[in-house]
Amino acid sequence: MFKRKRFLLGFVSFVFIVSFCLYFIYTETVSYAQTYKAFQRLEDKVKVISKNFKGEYSYVIKNIEKPYCEISRNEDKMFPAASVIKLPVAAVAFKAVKEGKVSLSRKFKISAKDIAGGSGIIKTMPVPVMLTFKEIIEIMIANSDNTATNKIIGILGYDYLNKGFKELGLNRTVLKRKMMDFSGRKRGVENYTSVSDVVFLLEEIYKGELVDKDSSEMMLSFLSKQKINDRIPRYLPKNTKIAHKTGLERGVVHDAGIIFSPNGDYLICVFTKKVKDYSKAKRFIARLSLATYNNLYAQ
Repeated sequence: MFKRKRFLLGFVSFVFIVSFCLYFIYTETVSYAQTYKAFQRLEDKVKVISKNFKGEYSYVIKNIEKPYCEISRNEDKMFPAASVIKLPVAAVAFKAVKEGKVSLSRKFKISAKDIAGGSGIIKTMPVPVMLTFKEIIEIMIANSDNTATNKIIGILGYDYLNKGFKELGLNRTVLKRKMMDFSGRKRGVENYTSVSDVVFLLEEIYKGELVDKDSSEMMLSFLSKQKINDRIPRYLPKNTKIAHKTGLERGVVHDAGIIFSPNGDYLICVFTKKVKDYSKAKRFIARLSLATYNNLYAQ
């Protein structure tokens, strides 16, 4: 009798475990199918939004948690990077720290000859100013600071940075000139990247696998402090947490980021070029962002 009870108890436990596993597999399958269909609907919406866009564009919109739930266009095409190049530069900067080439606490002097025009806050500071390597990286990302970017390029060098891009898996990213180097640009010297490279970086940051967990957390913090919010965040609810990096130069408008939504986190990266109306390009990116949020994740 005792053996029979043990057998029945074991059998009931086995049935319960199998039933639970089957239920889990079923619910996950249903969830995946719903997300996949939502992305198909989103792709149709993106086509409508993009129909009258004047210029070239590429994008990736990706669910971080569910493989193959993504849509894209020209994702591997190399575009002029504009200030989005600061994201891979920052990634290699953290790689340099990991390798002992430079420490986050080391201070660097920024003098009048280092000041670059365009975006940033260092140009408003009394010079010379001493900043740690960590502060320079943060200012480069959060404030899209051109002076900070050029300083890091000067510290690490083009060869180290370009080699670092490849070692990190960024095969369509190249740095050829400093920020605000208009003479170089006129000669055809340009920095390039692709939405596939940038999305890869953002996903590594999200998973805590960009160089190491500490580096990833710092990068996420810096991206969350982004001061330019006229593209991806533009039409989203004000309390939406977003970590992103913008880019803007002649004929080029970009934005790329991680969106933390109530019903799931996702990546969106949109590049545009040959743009004549910057405000329309910014609204184009903002509309794609809103369509993504509404179609996939809004409550």
